[in-house]
Amino acid sequence: MLPPENHTVAKGCRPFRPGGYTLIELLAVLALLGLVASMTIPRFTTLSHWQLEAASRRMAGELRLLRQEAIGTGIQYRMEFYVHVNRYTLNRSGRREWVDLPQGVFFEGNTTFSGTPPSVHFNHLGRPGSGGTIILKSGDSRRYVIVAPVNGRVRISRTPPQHW
Repeated sequence: MLPPENHTVAKGCRPFRPGGYTLIELLAVLALLGLVASMTIPRFTTLSHWQLEAASRRMAGELRLLRQEAIGTGIQYRMEFYVHVNRYTLNRSGRREWVDLPQGVFFEGNTTFSGTPPSVHFNHLGRPGSGGTIILKSGDSRRYVIVAPVNGRVRISRTPPQHW
């Protein structure tokens, strides 16, 4: 669209142009959109992170349950770790239940529990035969499932226990 013939352009001003944006205007809008998107889009974590969290929480929960069952029944309960095949067992009243770690989650090294296979057992008072740590790994992340030696308290940590 051109300006009417009788229209004059003031000196120093650009003549009228039809619609459109300059490159600088487009870049400014894209920069603002990028800034807003970076603040509003949630950070997505990988599936392996969630599998590691789930595996460590499940193991800690099962250790706590074994401890409570030992206190409630007065019978010793045990968890055995088969680190080379990424599974562990729950031994309750002569029953053995196998639990596989999720795909992508592995035991790292050996546990600090003794025995062949390494294991932790809880007596009728809920105390373990010994304390120890199980290290679960997925990618670059690790979770330490820690059993306290005195009272059998079970916790999960992102860092190794202090006595290491």
